[in-house]
Amino acid sequence: MILKNCLKNITCISLLFVSISNAQVLFVPLQNHTSYQGVWNISEEVPNYLAAYLREFYEFDVLSSTTYRSLADEKTDDKASQKDLEFIGELAGEYGFKYAATGVIKTFDISRFTAGDPTLAGYESYSCKIEAYIQLYDLTMNAPLFSGSVSGEISDRGLGITLLGKPTEEKEQYFNLNSIRFGSEEFSATIVGETMILFCENFVSELELVSRGFFKDAKKTNVTLEVADKTLDDISLNTEVLKGQILTYDETTGEAFINLGSANGLKIGEELAVYSKVDSLFDPNTNEYLGLSDRKIANIEIIELRGGKLSLAVVKSNREKVSSGMEVRKLFIKKRMK
Repeated sequence: MILKNCLKNITCISLLFVSISNAQVLFVPLQNHTSYQGVWNISEEVPNYLAAYLREFYEFDVLSSTTYRSLADEKTDDKASQKDLEFIGELAGEYGFKYAATGVIKTFDISRFTAGDPTLAGYESYSCKIEAYIQLYDLTMNAPLFSGSVSGEISDRGLGITLLGKPTEEKEQYFNLNSIRFGSEEFSATIVGETMILFCENFVSELELVSRGFFKDAKKTNVTLEVADKTLDDISLNTEVLKGQILTYDETTGEAFINLGSANGLKIGEELAVYSKVDSLFDPNTNEYLGLSDRKIANIEIIELRGGKLSLAVVKSNREKVSSGMEVRKLFIKKRMK
């Protein structure tokens, strides 16, 4: 999914009144406590990516950390004051934002391991870990809704043999990272892009654990938003959601057959999320019934591919909550066309 054209010069922030019905989250630049020394400004890039993810998949109205910094700079040059919760709350209130996300990036590590003679034949693998401590404040209550560590990690990716020193695609990506724009379509195909998607998925999962109604209630909010933030429009999440269904399920063994298989690109060992319909949704103004909201209740792991549209999986947790007919989902990274 490619979000549209970028407004690269954020000094032009369009202000308007827009009637909206979703949660409003303002993102503050995260403090960088990592050893990362690359070209990306991860203090803003990481929260901006998370903001784009919530906007794309949960229809949130968000204010990027880049735009927040620009608006804050107009009010004060004191960077310490810009991190103060009272200051953040006042600025958020001006533009109709109910929530604010702050925090610290603790780890942003991209590693490469090689073995053997690189001029002949050898092995190489790559790993990436991104970890941050995030606090999501409910500014109307002046209290944190969520506080905790969130991480995304991919290890031993791209493990393979190199012949006669010929660089692998992963090796070319690794040494070309500094020339790739964070959040671009090309970025999505790298191990860092995949790790960022995992980071965002895990943030949503952690938030659902402590505030189960947040994503449901978010869609019931009815306020006026006063800022249209275009600074995230150049972020390409470049993903697609694969959906299937549990055909049969044995709670005793945890084994389930699903209607997805090799034709859908599934592989043994991959995990999918199981979703259950839980609560009725109503329009807060008209009380019109809108349908059922869903909630992630478990993960399943593929253990056998039985065909193009059939796989055997095992439920890894909350087996008693799973039943036949439930929906399963997998978020895939679309590989860049060459």
